[in-house]
Amino acid sequence: MKILNARRINTIVSMIGYLFVWAPIVVLAIFSFNASAYGVKWESLTIKWYVDLFHTPEIMQAVLRSLLIASITTIFATAIGTLAGYGLYKYKFAGRRFLRMSVLLPITVPYVIMAGALLVYFTRIVHIPLGYPAIIIAHISFSAPLAVFVTLGRMQRINWSLEEASVDLGANTLTTWRKVTIPLLLPAIFASAVLIFPWSFNDFTVTYFVAGVGTTTLPLYLFSMLEYSLKPVLINAISLIFIIMPILLIMLIYLSKARTKHGS
Repeated sequence: MKILNARRINTIVSMIGYLFVWAPIVVLAIFSFNASAYGVKWESLTIKWYVDLFHTPEIMQAVLRSLLIASITTIFATAIGTLAGYGLYKYKFAGRRFLRMSVLLPITVPYVIMAGALLVYFTRIVHIPLGYPAIIIAHISFSAPLAVFVTLGRMQRINWSLEEASVDLGANTLTTWRKVTIPLLLPAIFASAVLIFPWSFNDFTVTYFVAGVGTTTLPLYLFSMLEYSLKPVLINAISLIFIIMPILLIMLIYLSKARTKHGS
């Protein structure tokens, strides 16, 4: 009896949790097909907002800019974080423990403080003009620590005798890295990229501070739409598309793995 009651409680708590997470998304999805321009009350079913979305060049340009920035950030932040994590794990040097702790700072510091610090750093110290270069550098600075910690977590579960065996068999450092180390780190590299890309794509606070005049990413464009009440229901359509896309990607990866296991 107690077990059944515990199961019921767990089921109810789980349902409340799922409802809390998915209810806003369901409401957003429904109202993205609402004919009302402001989405305050339901009028009728329509897909015109999705048609307008793909016929609004400003939105499409903002999406392309955000995709480009996130892609560049992902490549460089993943590479830097992976190399840094490898060095912090494999090599012993003075201050290594302090350095590993300090890598956590960009993640723990509030974004507003970090954004203000980056703004001062770019404009007063290194004199990097605000805009896309500043945005990419800023995104790399707060994204690379993610790759560091993912890499460190992966490296603790790797059998490093494989590297030693490669060296013993006559392979040089580059060959060992290419044929042994990188394949061993591929799960961490992939996981880092999957985390960094949406983090960079969705960032608003840091981007807002370092974007400068005339630089618009998708989060900044959506904020301006809300600020000036320019068809805010379009935001529902954009949001639903970018919610569905990663879900479809995860489903494709899952189906691909299932087919691979079934084939083997």
